[in-house]
Amino acid sequence: MKRKRLCIMAALVTLAVLAFGCAIDPVRRDLADYVNQGILNIAELEKKSLEKYASVTGKNYTTDERVYLTLKQEVIPLYGRFLKGLRNIRPKTDEVKKLHRLYLQGAESLYEGFKEKMYGLEIKNENIILAGNQKIEKGRVQNERWRKELLALAKKHGLKQKKKKKE
Repeated sequence: MKRKRLCIMAALVTLAVLAFGCAIDPVRRDLADYVNQGILNIAELEKKSLEKYASVTGKNYTTDERVYLTLKQEVIPLYGRFLKGLRNIRPKTDEVKKLHRLYLQGAESLYEGFKEKMYGLEIKNENIILAGNQKIEKGRVQNERWRKELLALAKKHGLKQKKKKKE
């Protein structure tokens, strides 16, 4: 009787381990870690740098000098710190690695565009400024694609974004 009970217990434990093992989605876990322990730790640097850039461009543009100084003193240093943090994130699964590469490429394009635009403003070369703007736009588009793919991958693996509490 003890032997039969022991065999049944062993079978149940084996089934539980197999069921639990199948229930763990490595991409889901990696994606959650990627966002919660990686991206969210550096997101504020990106947000602040892009806000600083927006404060001197588009409808907020006043002078080339103001754009130049903001790029040099605020945008590029902040975005550079963000990019360094982004480069230090190491996803484990292929799907999240692919997603991360997309973000890195977009961020690198933005960073290079900021530097190129600043240089163009410094030497007053319209062609270099325009080339910098093109890299900035390319990076913006790529980062938007990253956001869409991030949401799609999260949905595919059953992850939901927690709503922020209103204070």
